[in-house]
Amino acid sequence: MVLSGCAITPPVQEMSDARQAIQSAREVNAQHRAPTEMKKAESYLEQATENLDKGQYEMAREAALSAKEHAIRAREEAKEGESE
Repeated sequence: MVLSGCAITPPVQEMSDARQAIQSAREVNAQHRAPTEMKKAESYLEQATENLDKGQYEMAREAALSAKEHAIRAREEAKEGESE
């Protein structure tokens, strides 16, 4: 019963974090400088949104965390490209 409690709540914070990370990556033009990581981030966010809409909160949480991770990588790659 305790384990199911985590899966019942929507991953509001994780979704917000993922969206913010993607926006931050876009601000440094990551869609052009790190397109592979950006596409992965956007794809995971889309997957998270679909899972959220279906009430599959744990799957949505995992996808949102992956979206954030890839967006951070994209931003880092884009920032590295600026200095070269």
